[in-house]
Formats: sequence, structure tokens, C-alpha cells
Amino acid sequence: MIHMTCDKKMLRCIVLLPGLTLLAILAELYAVDPTAYYRALTRIGIDPWKYPFIDWEYIGAGVKCWNEGINVYITNPCDTANRPHDYSPLWLRAVFIPTDRTWTMLIGLALVLGFLLSLFWVVKPVTWRELIIFALTCTSTMAVFALERGNVDIIIFIMLVVASVLSTGPLANRILSYALILLAGLLKFYPLILLSTALRERPRTFFAIVAASGLIIVGFVYLFRAELAAIGPNIPHGEYESDFIGSVNLPFGLPRYMLRLFPELAEFAWFTALPYAVMAGLLVVTAVQVIHLARNSNLASAFVKMPKRDVMFLVVGAALNAACFFAGQSHGYRGVHLIFVVAGLVAMRRASDDPTTGAMLTRAVIIVVFLMWEGFFRQILLHVQGPEFNLFWLIREVLWWRLAAVLLAMLAIFGVKSELFAVLKQWRGLQRGTNPLPPDNRA
Repeated sequence: MIHMTCDKKMLRCIVLLPGLTLLAILAELYAVDPTAYYRALTRIGIDPWKYPFIDWEYIGAGVKCWNEGINVYITNPCDTANRPHDYSPLWLRAVFIPTDRTWTMLIGLALVLGFLLSLFWVVKPVTWRELIIFALTCTSTMAVFALERGNVDIIIFIMLVVASVLSTGPLANRILSYALILLAGLLKFYPLILLSTALRERPRTFFAIVAASGLIIVGFVYLFRAELAAIGPNIPHGEYESDFIGSVNLPFGLPRYMLRLFPELAEFAWFTALPYAVMAGLLVVTAVQVIHLARNSNLASAFVKMPKRDVMFLVVGAALNAACFFAGQSHGYRGVHLIFVVAGLVAMRRASDDPTTGAMLTRAVIIVVFLMWEGFFRQILLHVQGPEFNLFWLIREVLWWRLAAVLLAMLAIFGVKSELFAVLKQWRGLQRGTNPLPPDNRA
């Protein structure tokens, strides 16, 4: 037993080595031969800026211009690329952030190291096969892209790791967890979906959290309503064939490909409605898959058997990625949160006793790893722009929809196993005059 424990700890430490090694190699390349640095990143599917951590510099530039009286929602001359502000107004009030560009490299490296250290709590391989899976995940194109840019999503990732760890403790720790999630949501908006994890609390605690969070969010929206309205036009979006992630890519990109092959389709009136018909069909197919997976008793059993921390990592990853997928388009670096999904699916695979369920979870892990490396494959095929690239794009988008179904199914299982659902089920039983079973323990 002691030997096995040492092996597991050793594997957890080893999984950090690829990230540290990659960091050292890229830092050396940038210092010695910047051209080789740019070439190396480009070949793995990353489009680097003139220097690293440009997204973090963007934060400091926004703070600087805002304090100088410039409306950074319209123009941001302090930023190298003059990118207008599209983050939360709270960032502009963070006067403690250094605005001098000389801090960019130091803070960027601190973000990378913080990210790598946070993986020690998320990534827990127990076999060499799992070690390979986690190593591929943590050094994927999406993860390296987020780190190279010094994007705020890295800070959000670290905050959510801490929140997930706190969420498995006593009530005081869980309250701190929800507070941290709320802060992350006020900084980047999309993490607000994670307040739904309070479903696992007892009704009184759940409604207290909802009420307190709701009041804070309403106050935030009212206080910054003008700035929040100005953010909308600045939110980036890209071509359906680019690295942007979103549910709109397949239903709206597919007709474009069809139009290139058959230009005469543009003459038909029904063709303009085709994207919406495809979207409706995809939603129906996804709903059927979610219902089928959520009703799988073996899948639910494996979910319950997982350690509580791994349950939270899976729920966090599922909620974030599903919400961003259906809400619109997101840059590829937001896929860094798929690390949570891989951690949860691997732990769930480990807890599964059913071979069929285990095989399904293995396929889901392979899909996630492929999608996290899709930038690498896209870069290889980018210059082809022929049937090969089109087929790759179609496979990528279909796999995203399949993954979305799996993630939604995990959220459905979490909801059904939650404390609040158990209490509601008990209440319905009392209303019908039956003798219901006592509610399950909190997930």
C-alpha cells in the first residue's frame, strides 16, 4: 500500500514535468532566438504576438487609459493592438495592477507557474496511461495558447481550482467557495453558471446563497449598466472555420461549404432558413443523447462513486464548457477549462464497474484530448483548404456537439443526485401520500 501511494504521488509530480519542460524550452527559445520561438508556436497551431503575455498587458493598458480619462470601451491607445475593453468593469477599477509594460513578463511567468502548481490538485493519475492522457491535456494547443497569451482565463482557472477544493469541506469552506465563484463571475461573467453547484446544498442554504448572489449581481448590473452595454459590440467573434468554439459553427458553417460546392443553392428561398433548421435538428439529437446518457444507471453509479473533489471538477468543467459552447463563440484558449473535464472523466472511468460505460468514458476522454489539440491538426491542414480540411472541420464540429451532450448529461446526473432534488422528490411523495425514501446525502 505504501509503495502504491508513493507511486501515485510520483505520477502526480511527474505530470508537471512536461509543462515545466515546455516552459523552459519556450523561454530559452524566446531569449536566444525569437524567430525560432514564433516558428515553434506557429507549427503547433498557435498564432503568437510579437512578445508573450499580450492579453495580460491588455488588462494593465485598460487600467492605465481608464485612469487617464479615456473611454476604453471605444478606444484603448495604451494597448499595443488598441483593443477596446471587453472584460468586466471591475478590472478597470483594479488600480493595484501594475500598468508599466516592464511588469508584463514577470506577471505572465507568475501566471504560468501558478497554473502549473494548481494542476497538482486537479491532475491525479494512478497509472502511466492516465499520466500520458493528463500530459497531453495540460500541454495541448489550447492550454499553451492561454498561457502564451497570459489570458485572464488562467486566473479564472486557478480561482476555480481553489473553489472546487473548498467546496468539498464544511459549510464555512463551501460558502468561501461560492464567494470565490461569484468573484470569478463578476470578473469574467461566464463562471456565474457555477453558482448552480449550490443545488447540492440543503434548501435553506441553497436559497440563502441564491438570494445573496442575486442581490450582488443585480447591484453590479445596475451600478455598471452603461459600461456593460458598451461591452457587447467589443466581444470578439470569428469565422466558423477558425479556432473559435461555439454551437453556431456547424449549423451556420455547413451551408457555407454547401454553397461553395453548389452555388445555385443560393437561388432557393429555403436555403436561408437551412442554418436554423440544422440548429434545431442538432438540438433535438443532443437532447435525445442527454436523456439517454442521464438515464444510464451504470453512468450514474460511476458518478456517485467518484471522490467528491473529482465530482466538483467534472461539474465545473461541464458547466463552463457547455455554457460557453451554447452561449456564443469563444476563443480557443477558453478550452483550458476542459482540463477539469478530463480530470473528472478519468476519475469516473476509474470508478466504473461496467465495461460498456468505461468504454464510453474512454471515448469521451479521447474526444476531449483531440479537441484540445485541434489547433495543431488545423495548422497542418490549413494550407490545404480542400476536402481534407473540410472533413477535419466537420469532424471537429460533430465531436463538439457530442461532447456537449456528454457534458449536459453529467450536469443532469448531478442535478438529480443533488440534495435539493432529493428534498423536492420527498415533498412530492408526501403530496401524493406515499412513503418516500429519505433524501440522499449531499453529492
